[in-house]
Amino acid sequence: MSNTSGFSVSKPVALWNKPIKADFKELFKSLSKGVIDGVLGKWEEVAKDAVEATAALGLAAAPEEVAWLLIYRSLVEAIVSLVKGNQELLFEKPNESDLELLCDRLNHSLENIELRIDQDFFSRPKDLPILEAIKTAFADWLKYFSVNQAQAQTISHRLPTYFVFALHEEWAKHPEKYACLKEELDTPFTPANEQEQSWQHYLAWLQKQVEEPMFLEAFGLKQVYVPLHAYYKQKVAGEKSEEFERRVRDDEKYQRVVLDLETELEAWLEKGDRHDAIRVISGGPGSGKSSFAKIFAANQAEKGKIPVLFIPLHHFEPSDDLVEAVSKFVRDDGFLRYNPLDKDKADSHLLIIFDGLDELAMQGKIAPEIAQQFVREVQRKVERFNVRETCLQVLISGRELVVQANSSDFRQPQQILHILPYFVTKDERENYIDDHNLLQQDQRQIWWQKYGNASGRGYGCLPEELNQDNLTEITAQPLLNYLVALSFDQQKKFPTDGNLNAIYANLLAAVYQRGWAGYQHPAIRGIEEKDFVRILEEIALASWHGDGRTTTVREIEAHCEHSSLKSLLDKFQESAKLGVTRLLTAFYFRESGVKEQEKTFEFTHKSFGEYLTAKRIVREVRLIDKKLKDRQDDPDEGWDEREALKRWAILCGASPMDEYLFNFVADEMRLQNASDVGDWQQTLCHLISFMLRHGMPMDRLTPRPDFQEENRQARNAEEALLAVLNACARVTKTVSKIQWHTPEAFGIWISRLGQRIDTDTDVFCLNCLSFLDLQGCVLICKDFAMANLEGANLEGTILEGTILEGENLADLNEGSGSHSDE
Repeated sequence: MSNTSGFSVSKPVALWNKPIKADFKELFKSLSKGVIDGVLGKWEEVAKDAVEATAALGLAAAPEEVAWLLIYRSLVEAIVSLVKGNQELLFEKPNESDLELLCDRLNHSLENIELRIDQDFFSRPKDLPILEAIKTAFADWLKYFSVNQAQAQTISHRLPTYFVFALHEEWAKHPEKYACLKEELDTPFTPANEQEQSWQHYLAWLQKQVEEPMFLEAFGLKQVYVPLHAYYKQKVAGEKSEEFERRVRDDEKYQRVVLDLETELEAWLEKGDRHDAIRVISGGPGSGKSSFAKIFAANQAEKGKIPVLFIPLHHFEPSDDLVEAVSKFVRDDGFLRYNPLDKDKADSHLLIIFDGLDELAMQGKIAPEIAQQFVREVQRKVERFNVRETCLQVLISGRELVVQANSSDFRQPQQILHILPYFVTKDERENYIDDHNLLQQDQRQIWWQKYGNASGRGYGCLPEELNQDNLTEITAQPLLNYLVALSFDQQKKFPTDGNLNAIYANLLAAVYQRGWAGYQHPAIRGIEEKDFVRILEEIALASWHGDGRTTTVREIEAHCEHSSLKSLLDKFQESAKLGVTRLLTAFYFRESGVKEQEKTFEFTHKSFGEYLTAKRIVREVRLIDKKLKDRQDDPDEGWDEREALKRWAILCGASPMDEYLFNFVADEMRLQNASDVGDWQQTLCHLISFMLRHGMPMDRLTPRPDFQEENRQARNAEEALLAVLNACARVTKTVSKIQWHTPEAFGIWISRLGQRIDTDTDVFCLNCLSFLDLQGCVLICKDFAMANLEGANLEGTILEGTILEGENLADLNEGSGSHSDE
């Protein structure tokens, strides 16, 4: 012991006369054995062996030995976790005799490093000297499995963050083993600091999240993240100069002021104004909302000024009381040992980040109301907590439509921040106030350089082949830009028609074909590409039928069974359940919790699930068209209309279609043969006519839902019929001729499908009315504000008292349509 608070620690040696069997040589040998034996699908067993190799150190009693035990086991956990997360990159088996020499050399390079544990270690564990040496040794070990230099360095550089988290995990699991350290040092793990300990553990986890591998890469989000720009809307007041007028959008008198998103929110946190304690981030699918929220949470955790609680809203169960809902989330999350919103234990200042307002909405079947209730409850609680001083600040992210629907609740200046793409064209820049010239920067170039460094692929900027005007909109969006990179790496070519579904299809092909120098992922061995895509479609459908993003293995198996895909599941080398699990964890999914004692999985990006669901819907349209024609040709073959509508109700009844899913359906239709789409359009017109006369055959569902649920599912299925018909019509540009059995039939139907809740809420089905033949229909006193009636036939339509404000009437055939309110 020195005069200062602390003591020197070195690896236990024979001088202590204790059998020390666990060392780094054994660790690397254990990891190597797991890779070489090909038991990656059962990695938990390998991890257990590697960790249990430290069991002999459990005899340690002196503080020096106990400290080494803590460090060693934490390092083992961190390294095992890194190897497990990147196991797909370790595919080449090295010579075992060479590996023995490597393990000896690695161990020798580490054994003489002396450590010192003092108060600084617990406040800055990332600065532990041995970490630098282990990073080098670990990278050398990785290269023996043909991981390239850049990948090996990227993985090993993540070790410090993983180590800090493992340190908290190890102490939490075995506090009794490290009791003697509490007497030597004031650690964050002492009972008096139990509350602080749980926060430190949680904040270490937040930092680890942004370093976990993306998809099947060696790097995490942090290594390729590019700080985002955003803008807020500011009303234009008074007289405007000509220059000022150019920057104002035609449809609204706002100027859009550009800022750096993180800098803005840092300033907002620092100011801590109790009257301005809520900020909202708005952006489209794949715009980087969730990535920013995670990075911002991790950065605040690292700074340690304000405790931050990160809540993905698809894991959150809203209730009338936000405090109770947060308490349940914290309890299920398992890190914090108390509710930070409890009056008696609340921190003096807390930031809560609610990520995914639109995903909270999807958990309920009347989405807008749930999102609105949640927002207003957050506002109430923020006001209550901040009566005297700022104790609670809240950051909410969500897709544009759900934020827009709740915009009336966010009226503070700069309260809603709209995310900007990586690149804004010169012409578009004229629409912004950009005093700091942030938009002059093409952030795509920065991202591709970071990606090139982290992946070892050597890009210094956006490749010439992708730097095309017709791809700008795609490469400027963070998620799509990354998906472009994945498929471009594999194929060195790219679809240039700008159809997003073509990009996703290209990515699926690249994932299936991705070789890792000839290696094929175990989860897809023996499965053809079409079968691989088909299984993913069914997984996406199971997720859509759930809460929109998560599902379980049992639910996937049930969907596959219903769709006669059991034979595909049986192609997996192991049991069906393990096969599905391996597929999920390998491609764009992650474990997200437990539901009814089953592990749940979620799409890492919701838009990927939406694309696959759209493919599944179009596949069903093709099948329905074929089966109905088969019945016409042979009464013993195919389906009648009731069977077709029953299948449609099963497919589209559980969850309502929204604008985002519809866009994917429309893009998928554009990829189909135009003649086929024309046939499907006629088939869907016929089915809608039949359905309006006879109703949806919900009595054929097994088990049959209760009346209220049956009515809800029928409505969802009917709206999806209209939407998919419209997707066909947008391709063919021809009028959909539905046989309305009465002049009032369409008006009654559209009122059933969608009612406007307030002026801020769009009605989805009203966007699906283009190219409809509404000749002679009676539409008295209907609200068609903002409806899309492009190419519709309104000849002889009675529109008395109908609101058509803001509607799209391009190429409308009004003929002798009666008076309407404009």
